[in-house]
Amino acid sequence: MALEGEKMRVDGQKAQTERELSFTLEDLLALSAMAGAKLLAGGERLDRPILRANVVEGVHLSEWSQAGDCVISSGYVFRGQDGLLLQELDALSAEGAAVLCLKPTRFREELPAVVVRRAAELDLPLIELPMTAIFANIVQESMEALFQRETHSFQVVQDKMEGLLGAFMGSDAPEATLAAVERAIANPLMIFDEENELLISNESRQLLLEPYQDDIIKQLYERSNGDCLLIHRDGGQVPVPVHFFDIGGPSGIRVIILEYYGPLSVVDQRVIGRISHLLAAEMKNAIAVRKIRRKYKQQFVENWLFGELGDAINICMSAQTDGYRISADASYWVAIVNLNTPRKDGAFLTQDVNVIRHIIRNLDSNIMFTVLEGKLILVVEAQKGRDEALRAIALLTEKLDYIMDKGDMSFCISDPHPIQDIPKAYQQARTISTISSRCNIRDSIITYDKLGVLYLLALLPEDEAIRRYQEKYLRPLKEYDASHRTALYESLRTYLDAGCNTQKAAQAMHSHYNTVVYRIGQVERLLGFPIHDVETQLQIRIAYKLDQLHGEEPGEKR
Repeated sequence: MALEGEKMRVDGQKAQTERELSFTLEDLLALSAMAGAKLLAGGERLDRPILRANVVEGVHLSEWSQAGDCVISSGYVFRGQDGLLLQELDALSAEGAAVLCLKPTRFREELPAVVVRRAAELDLPLIELPMTAIFANIVQESMEALFQRETHSFQVVQDKMEGLLGAFMGSDAPEATLAAVERAIANPLMIFDEENELLISNESRQLLLEPYQDDIIKQLYERSNGDCLLIHRDGGQVPVPVHFFDIGGPSGIRVIILEYYGPLSVVDQRVIGRISHLLAAEMKNAIAVRKIRRKYKQQFVENWLFGELGDAINICMSAQTDGYRISADASYWVAIVNLNTPRKDGAFLTQDVNVIRHIIRNLDSNIMFTVLEGKLILVVEAQKGRDEALRAIALLTEKLDYIMDKGDMSFCISDPHPIQDIPKAYQQARTISTISSRCNIRDSIITYDKLGVLYLLALLPEDEAIRRYQEKYLRPLKEYDASHRTALYESLRTYLDAGCNTQKAAQAMHSHYNTVVYRIGQVERLLGFPIHDVETQLQIRIAYKLDQLHGEEPGEKR
């Protein structure tokens, strides 16, 4: 049964259990030893829990009190000392005392109004005891009631533990184990490890992740240590208190409990504390199995990219074994993602793999992927059409940036290839990725036809002839710029990009027309030939393209 459907039953059951297990202010007032006592302040919190009863005589009540104490005193030392009593009220409230009981009739008819008002302001319950009250009886009856509730609490914890142990022993799926814990604590629970592996029950996945997966995954990925997660609920986004329990030692397994249906009770916390080691062992095993499966899935993609799977039949069989759907008749694109403006790490990391898998699964798309040398590599079916594939990639880009904050991205996409030729598609995508990175091309989608002549030039070997060709047209300009702090190299490139139009070049360089004329004259003197011939301009343009691919930046030395 889904958690959402159990909400009313869970709330009622939890309230009843809390009431049965807690010794409260209301219970204190109901004791026979408290007959005739008057509650002067703090009556709005009759459900306030009391942990101990403590008789204190002296000026400094707070020094002998702890959080949750019922502090009992004759108050004799405060006769005529209202200011001192007010100070002790502040100190007791700061300590977290549950209630203060005084016998004012020993030294005055009633407690002064200023004291009562201050207790109300502090939300500190203040009880006036009758002259007949016997402190020892109050303490005895309080401690007997506390002991009974502690015994009951222990039995409730034991009952829940027995139920959980049975669920642990009878379940092979970690999601079922988590669901059993959730039923015991009546709140959703998630496991998130250091490699961003997320384990969550099917009920909580439907409740929390399916409609708003991106927001939850983003918050978990950022590993915030805040005490809340923002959850979409009741038509808006609201902060839900969370508890983080790091289990399993250095393995980095983090249990995340959301107070979706209400605060964790003392019993809930005891249950989590007792099962933490068992839960850690269970989750370690589950995560280890998933890591192995993930490794095989990635290894399949990498073997496919590097041509190690043989013919189409073997490729399809290997894909099916690792949980991928591949058709022998389909064609596939290979896409390599370039990060143009990295905001964090400058690369995709091994820890990012699980988050990427969550995103792709949420897209309901048969996209296969791996991470190699910091690059995200995708294999996408081309059979459904280019437009549909590009829409999936655009949505993937949006989600990667939103959740992982990877910045601007370019998808360097190969031509579609049959499944046995995926290694060729991978090499083509690598070439496109390398050219785009070197030449600062940042389009969202980059194919070889967008690169023009750069793609053909990239296929040329880096030999001596190529180096001499670049030096003939560009080296004199680089050396002159380096020694004279000029910009002839860039000026010539801008002039050529402007179609050799001096006026347009001057506007592009924010320079005077005569300055451009002067610089072009210097270029021609350094090169030793005029540049207005169309064939010469083509040669220079090719040299610039080669320099983008293979050369050094202006001013650098070989």
